[in-house]
Order: sequence, then structure tokens, then C-alpha cells
Amino acid sequence: MNKLLVGAIAVGLFGSAAVFADGIATAETALIVPGTAPSPYGPLRALYHFNPATQPQIGENYYDSANATKVVIPYPGSFWPVTGLDSPTLAQSVDIGTNNLDGGIRSTSGPVVVTGLSQGTLALDAEQARLANDPNAPPPGQITFIKAGDPGHLLAKAFEPGTRVPIIDYTVPAPVDSQYNTIDIVGQYDPFSDPPDRPGNLLADLNAVTAGGYYGHSATAFSDPASLPPEDVTTTTNNRGGTTTTYFVPAQQLPLARALQDMAGLSPEKAQRLDELLRPMVDSAYGPNDHSSSATLVRSTPPVIVPPAVVPPVAVPAAVAGPALTGPLPAAPALAGRHPAPPPNVKAVLNQVRSLLPGGNG
Repeated sequence: MNKLLVGAIAVGLFGSAAVFADGIATAETALIVPGTAPSPYGPLRALYHFNPATQPQIGENYYDSANATKVVIPYPGSFWPVTGLDSPTLAQSVDIGTNNLDGGIRSTSGPVVVTGLSQGTLALDAEQARLANDPNAPPPGQITFIKAGDPGHLLAKAFEPGTRVPIIDYTVPAPVDSQYNTIDIVGQYDPFSDPPDRPGNLLADLNAVTAGGYYGHSATAFSDPASLPPEDVTTTTNNRGGTTTTYFVPAQQLPLARALQDMAGLSPEKAQRLDELLRPMVDSAYGPNDHSSSATLVRSTPPVIVPPAVVPPVAVPAAVAGPALTGPLPAAPALAGRHPAPPPNVKAVLNQVRSLLPGGNG
């Protein structure tokens, strides 16, 4: 492990970072912190795709990427033990990523866009906290942070600030009012950025796990904000003047239904019917959604999301494991675009579902 840590720190010297430039470089630089590296274990590796060639594309639709110099920030991207028994822990990995990102920011002149996916967003969170307390930090207008699939949402919902989660060796940070503008990309049903409010709903949990594997977590980093209706975009301003713009990326198809279509041979027609039957049951695990503090926002157009078959997920999510919770989850801000669902007739729905599945009579 020590060799891995030393190697990661050494490669973290900014001059050794890989640069991906589109055309002629301009004053704008994009610093990109990817998600978790692939697992060396076959069964775990089979749960997700990892294509390093797509790392420079993380969040590129949310800034002027065509005219930016892209720099991928190196760090372990590890999540012990998922990424190997000799790999650094999540906390060690995030610390290295934060230090390397900080070095990249301070050695770059001109406007900077920082993008992160999954575990990488934890490094962005830590860097924003560091800069918030640094009198010599770059001016607010110089940096924008873009986060896709931030597992900090799940951690903040499940644990009090300051809680150390021993299994992942990570201490949940306290919220920070950053002086920098932030873009938060949230995929519907993503267990890390949009976890269920009522995790006792096992169907919603199963659907969330499916979304976290293939159909909703990493794909949000490649979504197109131009495809989202205004109702699914909200902006808040903190006490320091920094704004957080949240893009809620709705799921066109329930991840569980999509998985059964892709992996179990369910026809598109039956998958759509299954979606219609199961979605109210899944949505009953989520509260009424409202990104703003003053009004409930209702989606008025069909949901849109990048199809996983077109843009595969890039990284396994950063924070899954943790000790069992012994009490109710604290309340969390709701998301735009989801209505509270009425309690379904579970027995009748299950009978219809059974007829749709392979081997049924539907």
C-alpha cells in the first residue's frame, strides 16, 4: 500500500498530468477528477464499465469544453477493499486527489472549471472546503465546480457531519458555503446523488442498485443540460454569494425495467408496461421533490437521460458500504420532477408483473 501511495503522490505532480486538448488551448482550463478505478475482482468488475478514454468528457456539456484545455488529475481512485486488498482506502484516495487538485488549481492561471464524477466529487467537496478557509484562495469568479453523481448526498443523508464511517475510512464533512459557483448533476434514482428517502422500500432499493451499476449514476456526467426542461433546473445562493445550480436528470425508463429488457430478454413493450406498473411503487420511497426553498416544481415534459447503451458508465460509485443505520434518516432537500405516489395495490401489481416476466403468461 505504501508503494501505491508514494506512486500516487509522485504522479500527482501537476507537470506529469495527462492533457487532452481540443483544438487550440485558450485561457480556460478544465481540471477533471474521475471516479473509482475498476475492481480487480471479476464479479465486481462485471457490475460496471470503466473506459479511461471517456474521462476527459466528464461534465463537458456543462461548460465551454470545445475551447478548453483538459487536464485529468491523477489519483488512486481506490475504494478498499473493492479495488483490491492492497489499495488505499477511500479517505486516503480522496486526500491524494484533493492535494493534486489543489496543486492544479494553484498552478493554473486564468479561468478554471473543475469537474468530478462519483468518488472524484468528494475531492471537489474537500477542495471547496479548503479554499473557503484560505484567504489567499483564487477569486470567486475564477473557478466553477461541476459535480456528477456526488455520493456526498447519500453520506449526508445517512450520517451526521463529523461521523467517521469505518468500513470506508471516511469522515462525513460538514456543509460548507463555497464562494465558488457549483453545478450539481443529479440522476433520478442514482443511489448516491438521489438515494431513497425511505430505504425500507426494497423495490426502490433494488432499482437504485441497478441505477448505480449501469443505468443512472455515471451516465449523468455525460448528460446534456439543453435536453432538460426548466422545471428540472434550480439555483440557490449561499451566504457568500456562491450559487449551486442543480440539474435533475430524469430517468426515461425505470432502471430495473431497463435491466430486465437488456439482460433478461424482456421485450420493449413489456418493459414499458413493467415501468408503468413498478414506477409508482418505486416513487413511493421518495418524498415530494423541491430543489428550491419556496415552491414545489413539477416536470411538464417527458424525462430525458443519456441512454446507457450509448454512453457507458465510467466508474464504480465511491461510497456504498457502511454500518447499518439504527434510526430514521434525517430529512433531506427534495428534488424537482417527482410526484409523491399513492399507495399501490401491491398484490394486483405483482400479479401483473408476474405475467410480464419471462416465463409468465403475458
